[in-house]
Amino acid sequence: MKIDDRLRGHAPKVPNPVPFKGVNGEVKGWKVSVPGARPLATPAISNNRLFLGGGFGSYEFYAFDATDGRLIWQYQTEDDGPTAAVVADDLVCFNTESCELEVLTVDGRRVWKKWLGDPLMSMPAVGQGRIYMAYPDSRGDRDHHLACFDLRTGSEFWKQPIAGEIITAPIIAFEQVYLATLGGEVYCYEAASGRLVWREARNATSSPAVWNGRCYFSRRHEVPLSQAGKSVQQMESMAVRETHADGAFKRYLKTAYKADYLDLAKRKRRSPHFTASELADSCVGFGFSKGDAKMEQAMSNLGQGHVHGVWTYQGSKPFISRGHMYCAQGDCIYSMEPDSEQVLWKQTPYKPDRPEQEVLDSLMTPPAIVNDKLFVGTIQGDLICLSAQTGEELWREKIGEPIVFQPAVSAGRVYVPTANGTLVAIETGDAQDDGWRMWGATPAHNGLIDEDLAPVAASV
Repeated sequence: MKIDDRLRGHAPKVPNPVPFKGVNGEVKGWKVSVPGARPLATPAISNNRLFLGGGFGSYEFYAFDATDGRLIWQYQTEDDGPTAAVVADDLVCFNTESCELEVLTVDGRRVWKKWLGDPLMSMPAVGQGRIYMAYPDSRGDRDHHLACFDLRTGSEFWKQPIAGEIITAPIIAFEQVYLATLGGEVYCYEAASGRLVWREARNATSSPAVWNGRCYFSRRHEVPLSQAGKSVQQMESMAVRETHADGAFKRYLKTAYKADYLDLAKRKRRSPHFTASELADSCVGFGFSKGDAKMEQAMSNLGQGHVHGVWTYQGSKPFISRGHMYCAQGDCIYSMEPDSEQVLWKQTPYKPDRPEQEVLDSLMTPPAIVNDKLFVGTIQGDLICLSAQTGEELWREKIGEPIVFQPAVSAGRVYVPTANGTLVAIETGDAQDDGWRMWGATPAHNGLIDEDLAPVAASV
């Protein structure tokens, strides 16, 4: 194990990996209990190394052998809460919840870091030697910005004002950068210059997915339950907007779904995970003040009220694969053909404790899609593999701990981070299960789409 000299005598010891056994006792892979037992974000895999932050509230960042789980090196951050890692051009990028953007070599040496603002609740995206990050200017005007930095030096190319913190991460596609804020605004910028292409208030509830000249995202709307309109039901559906400046917008009506998980009042009263986020905030200094989070935006649009809740929130994030859209929404996961708006299949792999149980939390992770398969984790602690063509459940493994972040898939293994601080690697038995090597598959976070398709589409 290689540890920075600054850490000797201070770093928590990482235990050796142990076998992961399925319900029948058969060894399926390995697992590592990361010190602190904190919620872990999606790992990143590159050249048989796995990069992982120590979780919300931790000061550690790790590199493990992706084959057997042995610790390769450990790095100590100066602020807590490393996000999901991004690996690009032999560099590892992440930001801490409070309050820095860091770039390391794959050998664990710091290249540069930059203090941005407090808190940082999304992760960076990387493309063409540039890193894109949203942050509040806590030492300046305290407004939020999207900034573009040189990946190797940290030099700032441009920054643009945005309405607030963003959902999960920026998305890079076809020389443009897309994002959705906690308050639901969707933006499109030119990646090179930072010029704003368009901005619309759409009550967006997920980061976008961009394919074939269209920008897809989930969005919230309300249905009145009384004539006076004082009581409403929160609903969520998929939507699409063309990517050019004057593009048309359309909501997919067939995907409308009851969304109590976006209702702050209901979550405050009855969600145990809302209460857990409150405790997590208090442990890192956000018990009373949320810094420059503009948390009221997340409260009204996403039903989230804590830094920890937004840090873990990924929403009903859609991804596109082979011309079909896939989304885990509420208690179901489905496939849709965007042009015809036909829902091809719908499954409910999450099994509630009671049939009438309210859906007050994100029950499933966004799917990782490779080799005509969907890999999804559940808050109950199951890892599920589905056929992308039919939705048929191919297999299921009981992890036994809540899974809230998207799995990664590489070289015939699925890597599962849990909310209790365990990293699990499961052998799938198929080496073609490969390519989803970090959150959103690549440093651009846009999934594994048909990049050769021209970014032009018919009117929506």
